[in-house]
Amino acid sequence: MKKYLLGAAAALAIVAPGVASAQSGYVDLGFTNSDAGALEIDTTQIGGAYAWGGNGTVGFQIDGVVGMHEYDSGGPEVDTYNIGGHAFVRNDSHLIGGFVNFGNTDFGFGEYDYYTLGAEGAIYMSRTTLNGTLSWSDSEDFDSSITALDLGLTHFVTDNFSVGGNVGFGEIDNGGSDFTAFGVGGEYQFATFPVSLYGGWNTTDYDGFEVDALTLGVRYNFGGTLFDRDRSGASQSRNGGFGRLGAVL
Repeated sequence: MKKYLLGAAAALAIVAPGVASAQSGYVDLGFTNSDAGALEIDTTQIGGAYAWGGNGTVGFQIDGVVGMHEYDSGGPEVDTYNIGGHAFVRNDSHLIGGFVNFGNTDFGFGEYDYYTLGAEGAIYMSRTTLNGTLSWSDSEDFDSSITALDLGLTHFVTDNFSVGGNVGFGEIDNGGSDFTAFGVGGEYQFATFPVSLYGGWNTTDYDGFEVDALTLGVRYNFGGTLFDRDRSGASQSRNGGFGRLGAVL
């Protein structure tokens, strides 16, 4: 898996400068530590997104993320990936769109695929963005589906410094398990070069089974400030459905 992460990083580093002048996007590298009761999971992932159009016309975004998960108790490494596409329209006040993505989780001794369909939207205020996603995800291999509603708020203290929070609600249909999630996070982009640092904390409760996750990462952005990315660039969520489970299930 490590060679795939390094290969993806090299490919994205080569491609990004070539498309930087076209529209908007980013490439990032993140690290997450998850505490799931008796399990502690360290995740390294590389991802990116690229968007074009959408202001007065139909816009599109493509995105993806590849992750490597390791348990502190040992055992097999778990690999995940998720790729997606969005179509949307937006103006100065709002965004309306839909998305589809496909993902895979490989435990070494077995794996499952899933796909996700969803609707998404955003409301733009002066320095604050409200966004929401309603999604349905299905996995025949896992013999289950997930229906979820995710809501978020992002406030821009400056054009290159944002803070925010999110809440989520959903149901996993294998036995009717419900889950709730909430988290906080922030991102800061340097003024002299288009690199940002981001981080956040998120907790998810699956009917009493709680997973806490702390994430830190670095992101190379092209297409302007963080505020520009939010209002006219690659601002749509790149994950969803079973992707939220990572290596927990």
